[in-house]
Amino acid sequence: MTSIGTDAGGHERGDDLERADRGAEESTLPTVPKGMPLRNAERTGWGVFDSDVTYPVAVIFESAIDHNSKTMMEFCARLGVSLAPHGKTTMSPALFRRQLRDGAWAMTAATTWQAKAMRDVGVERVIIANQVVVPAEIGWLADADADGFDVCCYVDSVAGVGILDEVFARLRPGRRFPVLLELGIAGGRTGARDVAGALAVADAVARSQGLTLIGVAGFEGILGAVDDRGAADVVIEFVDQIVELANAVNAAGWFDSTREVIVTAGGSAYFDHVVDRLSRIDLQRPTRIVVRAGCYLTHDDGAMHEVSPMGEHPRTDGGAQLLPALEVWGAVLSRPEPTRAIIGLGKRDVSTDGLLPVVKKLRRRGSTTIERIEPLPVVQVNDQHAYLDLDPSYPLAVGDLVGVGISHPCTTFDKWRAIAVVDDDYRVIEISETLF
Repeated sequence: MTSIGTDAGGHERGDDLERADRGAEESTLPTVPKGMPLRNAERTGWGVFDSDVTYPVAVIFESAIDHNSKTMMEFCARLGVSLAPHGKTTMSPALFRRQLRDGAWAMTAATTWQAKAMRDVGVERVIIANQVVVPAEIGWLADADADGFDVCCYVDSVAGVGILDEVFARLRPGRRFPVLLELGIAGGRTGARDVAGALAVADAVARSQGLTLIGVAGFEGILGAVDDRGAADVVIEFVDQIVELANAVNAAGWFDSTREVIVTAGGSAYFDHVVDRLSRIDLQRPTRIVVRAGCYLTHDDGAMHEVSPMGEHPRTDGGAQLLPALEVWGAVLSRPEPTRAIIGLGKRDVSTDGLLPVVKKLRRRGSTTIERIEPLPVVQVNDQHAYLDLDPSYPLAVGDLVGVGISHPCTTFDKWRAIAVVDDDYRVIEISETLF
């Protein structure tokens, strides 16, 4: 029979509840993140195939991200543009630091929370490539801006301008917060739907008390072929509209006269076309062209490799191509049928919003050799399982380890608290923790 006690307010309670409360107070989160050695004794120096490593395990090749970072910075430097990588791809302080060290001008965030996380780990300049309309978030921006943090956000409507202006004018009288005017596409995400609509928003910013317009922005990554027009033509038309908008705003005198104008677009798929078209702009005043590609650092073996101008097709400028840097390893759990193998990784471990993963490496049970194999496409995934269809004679056995290439790094990174950065022999040289 459960005995009865009293809580601090004099209310009776059971001893079993008291024990449960003590257990909750004493409990901690697991000390060994997924894909790390069970001993968790050393952060570096261990190997991905050591006997006490748990699977699945995600790895990033240091040589590949070093190559990719330098390749993108060389591209930007040669064409005289700046890079503000989209940090939502990795949300990794270690990788933010690498990108900034290699010459990135700023980081890009999708939300105020991401911008705060970036600031908390030392990033000094952030573009929030989105609208901010929640009062608490606007208040944080006001405080961060007052403390010298270089941050701006997008506007795309008169209503949004009004919300920002009301809070900034009240919290920061006499000081104006910088915003970028976003142009979007019909049926797409945020952004004014045409140049005329965007100019009405620019006029509202000019009339505001708490805002100042420092540039224009857009995102072309969701565009594709339309009817008989290829994706490149559709993207070029849209980027030309961004240029038209910048010229019109400049002619109206609505840009902040004390600052350089920022003109930004460029996700991970069409940044070559973006740079080509935006670089033709001439506002007769200091102008910074900014691309915001995020997936370039790790690239992938799927969708990004297919569409990136530095992906599977040789570059027209003769430059280097990006390398896939992100792999996930899992164990073969079962060959329940002659034509089927089940791998111990799934939606909780790898991206599935684009193409499914592809098996590209094999380490047989008991062997120390890693074989590069003809790619085997994963045909189905559950939360923790991936399905392979095989010829009955294919030599894949229970207990073998397979390395898969992923498609779309953004939705692989967010499944891991920590990812091992490894050398080409799979020895760990750094841990890339994430802030999702």
